[in-house]
Amino acid sequence: MKMFQAMRSRLSPACRSGSRGEKMDDWFRTSLGSSVVRAEIDRCTTMVPSGYFARSLQVGFHWADYFQGLEISSRFFVDTRPAGEGYPGRGMDRLANSQDSPGRHYVVSAGHALPFPEKSCDLAVLPHTLDFCPNPHEVLRQVNQILVAEGCLVLVGFNSMSFYGVLRLVNRHQRTLPWNGNYYSVRRVQDWLSLLGFDLAAAGMFAYLPPLQSSRWRAKLDFFEKAGNRWWPGFGGIYIIVGRKRTMAVTPRSNTVQPWYRLLPGIAQPASQRAARTGLRLVHKN
Repeated sequence: MKMFQAMRSRLSPACRSGSRGEKMDDWFRTSLGSSVVRAEIDRCTTMVPSGYFARSLQVGFHWADYFQGLEISSRFFVDTRPAGEGYPGRGMDRLANSQDSPGRHYVVSAGHALPFPEKSCDLAVLPHTLDFCPNPHEVLRQVNQILVAEGCLVLVGFNSMSFYGVLRLVNRHQRTLPWNGNYYSVRRVQDWLSLLGFDLAAAGMFAYLPPLQSSRWRAKLDFFEKAGNRWWPGFGGIYIIVGRKRTMAVTPRSNTVQPWYRLLPGIAQPASQRAARTGLRLVHKN
């Protein structure tokens, strides 16, 4: 308990205090938040199956490009921030001026009413979109309709079973950002994808160390990151799940979504068995 209190005292005001007009993406531009976004982009690049994606969609975080390193012709970035809630279009003017960039398009829309026709995109990325929307099921259904058969869906979010989830519980009465989000367990998100007809293509976790704003303290506690991926793989602060939309089959397929442990490499008896019981480890599948 003393250790947790000491770590909490190291959190910057950007993590611990907020106001009615505070913008969610402000936290993701802090020292901790920006490092999280960079790590998410790097992992998405390696976890998305290799191939050519003609049209791709990113719902949320319009100011960060999660398509870096991928072979894509047209990229659509959707700003889902609600109007009238202290979310001015900061940054959208700069993005609007970039409309002449080849293959880049920016849209302002609600997550549950995306202005795209059915089966029009090959890849969709939802960075923390489910964490901060009131109707995640409707957003997933919308994206499912927009994706083509065999299209890929990448979900990035906060894991409820982690240091991030603990801090969210501690700050639940303060309603500060981003701790007032709806953090979900990996198993629950996997069940949602299964109901929508997605096969699990890849999955991974990171951010096992406490959410500290100080880069110096994060460097000192870097052993959490190295040990977490091996010894407690189901308790990373950030999860990344890649699903592939299943084509309709005449005969229903049994066991269409693989459990997490079936994606784990067959190595290291204690580590692999522990991963099977608690969650997952970082997996790349092309």
